[in-house]
Amino acid sequence: MNKKTLAWAACLVFSLVSGMPAAQAQSAYPPPAASYTQTQLDQMLAPVALYPDSLLAQVLMASTYPLEVVQAQRFVEARPGLHGDGLARAVAPMPWDPSVKSLVQFPSVLAMMNDRLDWMQQLGQAFLSQQAAVMDTVQNLRERAQIAGSLRSSPQQRVLVSDDVIVIEPVDPQVVYVPYYNPVVVYGSWWWPANPPVYWDPPPRYRPPQYNSSVTVGISFSSGIGVGVIRAAFGDARPDWRQRQVMVTQTNITNVTNNVTNNVTVNRNVTVNQRPVVWRHDYARYDGARYQQRANAQQPNIPPSRPQQAQPAAQLQAQQPHPERPAMPPAANPQQRVVQEDQARQRQVREQQASQVREAQAQQQQREHLAQEQQRQREQQANNQQRQREQLAQQQQMQQQQRQQQMHEQQAREQQVREQQVREQQQVREQQRQAQQARPQPEQMHREQQARPPQQQREERPQERRRDDRRDDRG
Repeated sequence: MNKKTLAWAACLVFSLVSGMPAAQAQSAYPPPAASYTQTQLDQMLAPVALYPDSLLAQVLMASTYPLEVVQAQRFVEARPGLHGDGLARAVAPMPWDPSVKSLVQFPSVLAMMNDRLDWMQQLGQAFLSQQAAVMDTVQNLRERAQIAGSLRSSPQQRVLVSDDVIVIEPVDPQVVYVPYYNPVVVYGSWWWPANPPVYWDPPPRYRPPQYNSSVTVGISFSSGIGVGVIRAAFGDARPDWRQRQVMVTQTNITNVTNNVTNNVTVNRNVTVNQRPVVWRHDYARYDGARYQQRANAQQPNIPPSRPQQAQPAAQLQAQQPHPERPAMPPAANPQQRVVQEDQARQRQVREQQASQVREAQAQQQQREHLAQEQQRQREQQANNQQRQREQLAQQQQMQQQQRQQQMHEQQAREQQVREQQVREQQQVREQQRQAQQARPQPEQMHREQQARPPQQQREERPQERRRDDRRDDRG
């Protein structure tokens, strides 16, 4: 539900609570003129374009009174056992448009309009502001349905084509059948794929037994005598396709009998038969001016539209003397009184001008002071930001220097450690080399012994034995 629908519902609730007729509120706030594209017109007219001409005319006219349609639906729902002539007599005194009263005899159509309030409101606005385009769109949709093979004559209705105008009328002048169809498929392949037509699936109590929205391709009608009432119980209407308008004739119908819940037969007893006239939406039918006056009366603070007669300056001064200046003495003659009034007016003009100048100067000074204060605040804010940026830069620089110094110290320590390790390794190698040089190798000693003469070797063996014995004694 969009915002427009909520606005209509709120207006209806207000009218019901305050006791004001809904039609009266509707007249005081007529729907604004709207301009719909051809895509939108095809979408909103697809569900009703294949209705018989008389029923279609009633739907188009009734859609311009959406609040009355809602009231009519509630009226019917509150009286489920009332049908036919009894329903017509009960609806007769209601302050509704004749088209709305006629749709009461078509409960399925009335339920569709009540359930799809946004669609009904758009349909009414389009019919009011683009009536010619609406009539042409209906003919175009009928032509497409005829080409698709869905629209053709049947025992319930007759389809007539004359000079490219398609007329749908009931076979029996006493009965009007409501067609049931799926607008998504009845016109063939929909030519606006991104904008499918509006579709309302009728409840089981209204739809024909053989109707199935997912299977039925053509048009279905209820079984029995028929659905609806001959043309209209409170007015005769028909579209004038040549002039692209709707013609209405006020008639009086009696003897409305209802055979089943949704099937109606009518015996017409025409007591008044006026000449057909072009239908016009009647905004003033509910005395909108009186409602406007009542609304103004509820606002006592609104100043009157007619300006009051200006009083002389002397009388104004007499009624409201200036607190800083004593009241002027009464004039001795008319000429003097005129002069005094002129002087008072001139003085009042000068005071007003001086007051305006002072006020302008005060405002200018206030603006200048405000501008200076804003400029000072901006400069102070800019200076603070600059100082903050400089402090931040200094902190970052100091941190960078500290990191560099720490890195240098770390590198120096690592270098010292490496140098110490190198020196220690060199000392170890030097000690090993010296030890090796001080201790003769066994192979070298053996070679030296082999190279000595045998006599010297014999002399050295006893000495070696003695050394070994002494070594053993020490051990």
